[in-house]
Amino acid sequence: MMRNHQHSRRHQQQPQGRSSLLAHLPQALVLAAIFSIVLYAGWAYKTLSIRSGHGGPVQAAAPSVRLLKSEQANIAVKTAALGSTVSGRMGRSSGAQLTRPSPGGTLFSWGLKEWRLGRLQGDESLPEPALRHLTFISAAASRHSAVVTADGVVWTMGQNDSRGGGGHGSPPLDASGQLGRGGGHEPGAVEGPLRGKFVVQVVTGRYHTMAVTADGELYSWGLNDWGQLGRQAVGAASESDPSPCTAGASCHSGIPVLVSMPGGVRVVGAAAGRYVSMAVDESGRLYTWGHDGCSNGGKLPERNEAYKPRLVSGELASKRVVAFDAGYVFWLAATAEGEVYTCNSQDDGYAGTLPEKHDPNKAGELGRDGDPFVPGRVAGALSGQKVEAVAAGREHAVVSTADGKVFTWGGRSILVGREGNTKEPAQALGELAKDNIRYVSAGEYHSGAASETTLYGWGSNDYLCTGVGKHNKVQKLEGDSDRGDVLLPAKALGPISEGGWQVQALVAGYQHALAIAANKGGSWETTKPRALNEGQGAATAAASTSTASTQTASTGATEPQYTDTSAPDYHTRYLAPQLHPIELNASEYAKRYRRSDRFHLIEPESPDIWKVLPPAYDPRFKNPCWMDGQRLRCIPYFHILGVSKCGTTDLYHRLSKHPELFESRNKGPHWWDECPYPSKGACTAPPNGDFDGYVDLFTDAAEKILKLPTGITGEASSNTFTSAAGVYLRGPSMDRNTTVTMPELMREASPFLRNIVIFRNPVDRYYSAFYYYRWWLKDEPTPTPEDFHKTAVREIAEWQSCVAQNGQKWCVRHYIPQQLIKGMYSEFIMDWLANWPRDQLLFLRNEDYSKTPREHMEAVLKFLGMRQPTDAEWKTIMGMETRNKNSDKYQKMLPETRAMLEDFYQPFNELLAEILGDNRYLWRDPPKTSA
Repeated sequence: MMRNHQHSRRHQQQPQGRSSLLAHLPQALVLAAIFSIVLYAGWAYKTLSIRSGHGGPVQAAAPSVRLLKSEQANIAVKTAALGSTVSGRMGRSSGAQLTRPSPGGTLFSWGLKEWRLGRLQGDESLPEPALRHLTFISAAASRHSAVVTADGVVWTMGQNDSRGGGGHGSPPLDASGQLGRGGGHEPGAVEGPLRGKFVVQVVTGRYHTMAVTADGELYSWGLNDWGQLGRQAVGAASESDPSPCTAGASCHSGIPVLVSMPGGVRVVGAAAGRYVSMAVDESGRLYTWGHDGCSNGGKLPERNEAYKPRLVSGELASKRVVAFDAGYVFWLAATAEGEVYTCNSQDDGYAGTLPEKHDPNKAGELGRDGDPFVPGRVAGALSGQKVEAVAAGREHAVVSTADGKVFTWGGRSILVGREGNTKEPAQALGELAKDNIRYVSAGEYHSGAASETTLYGWGSNDYLCTGVGKHNKVQKLEGDSDRGDVLLPAKALGPISEGGWQVQALVAGYQHALAIAANKGGSWETTKPRALNEGQGAATAAASTSTASTQTASTGATEPQYTDTSAPDYHTRYLAPQLHPIELNASEYAKRYRRSDRFHLIEPESPDIWKVLPPAYDPRFKNPCWMDGQRLRCIPYFHILGVSKCGTTDLYHRLSKHPELFESRNKGPHWWDECPYPSKGACTAPPNGDFDGYVDLFTDAAEKILKLPTGITGEASSNTFTSAAGVYLRGPSMDRNTTVTMPELMREASPFLRNIVIFRNPVDRYYSAFYYYRWWLKDEPTPTPEDFHKTAVREIAEWQSCVAQNGQKWCVRHYIPQQLIKGMYSEFIMDWLANWPRDQLLFLRNEDYSKTPREHMEAVLKFLGMRQPTDAEWKTIMGMETRNKNSDKYQKMLPETRAMLEDFYQPFNELLAEILGDNRYLWRDPPKTSA
């Protein structure tokens, strides 16, 4: 019988014996009972599914539809797309990259076409969307796939047997149980003991699966021939049979069961190989079980004891593990300090059953010398590097560092993406070398990596796992093959490579790969002309497309040079999609907020913040406030993040005319980016420049909020937005060895904050800043447009020289040169989007704000959840003289200067427009005409 399973309200346990009970109730009572249940379930879901910290609207989840064989021809189920994370909880992907949480996005898949892809349509050689009607926060890939939806439900798909493996190891089972459910290979939800649990991470071994819940529990199911499920595996025929575990009752399980961790520790991440499982607790301690002696002093445990999770000892025992992954014959782990440790699990890929066993470290999978059976640190090229993400393939490793570099070692040469000795770590080359890589993956015979905007693949393309398509120029083709090896990392094709997608996770299976990406205005279909059959490669196609785009932008050959802004709603139409009802006040929001898994890294950067903040906020007030003795203390409810010289001052002062908004003592104290920790004086928050002094800036506002509980306060430090990307963190951070960013710090300190950003044509912003930031040179004559042209030429040359020597990321972080870089909005926006829910960010454009100020003020008030002003109040707000308007005080920019700067900023504007999904950020507005 065909069924659809509804999971969007699975927090409510289904009552037992419901049918028999209802059969004895009068019809009216039945209807009333059902109505009450529906109302209660709806309320409970709306309440419980908000992230401990998701203050925006609660969207109902699309039904978790069990896809049936009759539907295989049309997997795109016609349900409303989620669009954003339902709960707001962060997920983690296979490999337990605790430094790389996923707030939720669309699943992409590619590789050998089976149900493990979550789709049977489209081009399997390219990353294309799968299960489009669902939003995902975690993904894992092996021989099968497992994913977690935004409402914490595990879905599995693909093979549910243990066939394969070269004829070695345990006898194959027709149902080894790794899907954790009944049904076929098509995608379906895992229920049973997981019902009512919110899963934040799912991981897959070759034939088993594990899931980590938000409350720190770990569940496992699938093949258990070496105790990898964390429960005893004995008996071939029954649990009482003492013979080795092959196909007996305890040797496999299709039902999720809780793993009993020693001492009841709380698990925050897991990983799985073929015969081994791993987990890390909230203190960063690493445990292993199954076929692994690395947590047993280098000695493989007895088979009947192997199922017990054991704490890894030795040098790694004193380290906090932040990323780890298990391959076929080894595992690796990265510490909070960025060091990498590896260990051989004493397996040859078949639990030691090969006639001629492989010597440990024969393929160089450890990347080091020394005892292979105890954890040892990988040095060489990794010395001095801070590794943040790791991936283990069959017998090779791929890692990425805090500064976006990729290092590889082990296995065949095509897996490392470079030349040289594969047994020693070295930096991968190819097209990813100049990108900022944040995610890595390692399959059986392929590797992958991704920045926030681009996927890369290399290795064997026999199963189409590299994502570059078929018969691509980047491939080394032999004969009539269209799937040849990709020797160096190359950009993947498909929708995700065309811009407008933010990558959040990347994982590799044995014959396929998965990614999670959030749509920021990107296409859902493969639209770029591939031209691969004519031998044109991915890089060539991308380059030609980019060139054509540049030519049309400059010549207007195929599109108008300027945007048509004549529509009555042009300047306001982008506002409504950004506005959502505010469900919770700051007190309730903070109560439900779940701290980042990186809090142990964030807190030491500004410990004075958490010494001042209260355990809870006073629920009587809309604004975040608390009683400190006899006085009320408050911190901002909103922050106008920037950008400087884009209209932030005018917006703040208009807002302050509203009767419910109370100003701080300093409109823009710049405390977050100018007052360092440890404090070095009063800074902008006297007397000590610490967080206590910052809170005192809102003392006057707090006194007024005490009398008007609906009142709010906030500030407008206009350089905060461009303090991301590692530029500032409680003072300049450019040379600080930290991966914590300004958006991340502020999110943990004030998770309820409503953030407003105003952009302005970067050319005009740069010109305005040139004049404004001369206030200390008042005795000198006003500079001319010619002076500005010389400055622009010099600073562009300075930027280009810096990039050539140090790379773009380094130059942005070091503000070389500062005012030119501040117009590169796309370089900073991803840090904010990655750490803040989209409905807590309001992006405005200065040009639109200037054209329709009343409509923009209405939108801002709605974004802040403030009442609409009366007519008299509107008159006060809109009657205010425009603040900081100086454009009419200096001469017009030279045409050649504007043309030069427009060309310079064009790639940054194009990326911003893709990220926000709106071409208004290309700034192709018609030129102003004189009155």
